[in-house]
Amino acid sequence: MSGVLLREVNTGDQRELEAKGLFYGIGHSPNSQLLDGQVQLDVLGYVLVEEGTSRTSVDGVFAAGDVQDHEWRQAVTAAGSGCIAALSVERYLTSNNLLVEFHQPVTEEVKKELTDRDVQEGFDISRTKHRGQYALRKLYHESPRLVCVLYTSPTCGPCRTLKPILGKVIDEFDQNVHFVEIDIEEDPEIAEAAGIMGTPCVQFFKNKDMLQIVSGVKMKKEYREFIEENK
Repeated sequence: MSGVLLREVNTGDQRELEAKGLFYGIGHSPNSQLLDGQVQLDVLGYVLVEEGTSRTSVDGVFAAGDVQDHEWRQAVTAAGSGCIAALSVERYLTSNNLLVEFHQPVTEEVKKELTDRDVQEGFDISRTKHRGQYALRKLYHESPRLVCVLYTSPTCGPCRTLKPILGKVIDEFDQNVHFVEIDIEEDPEIAEAAGIMGTPCVQFFKNKDMLQIVSGVKMKKEYREFIEENK
């Protein structure tokens, strides 16, 4: 690039401006047409907000981002503005008794009598933590909870790191999740059927559906957030 050709829209005169680069500026006209007559706008079409807030001229209506910012118009300031607006909406709904909390109903587990095999294998579905392929098969078919399966091996160093991390997360969700550890050397057929290629590996099931596979060691919050969303 060597330059740009400029044309004066009023006279039609043209001239060349030497330049080695061109950066397009977009977003200089706020898309606020649908708000015209609904909330107060300035002469350029930007939504007017109360200084230091996201409140507009209409009670309960909040504006965020470039539509109300004619000075900075940056992604980072728009994101901060959006956070302010979101918190403002929450406060508005709370103060007007319009905020309704939703709690997912707790699924009641059907109490089942222990079979002779359950007793032999030391399996009790009312417990949260389990071990071995018998427990995995029972939980896969009978548990209404989210089932977390950890595949480990005796020589796996990362497994020793992950087990206490995952164990603490499972303790936080006791009675909302079932956990079972599978040693792939003790139960190789289960590991093969599950497609486990290495350890540690965590699989999440619910109602016989595979929801997530997590290989390696992740931060505690990643396991916690997934369980919280799917418990």
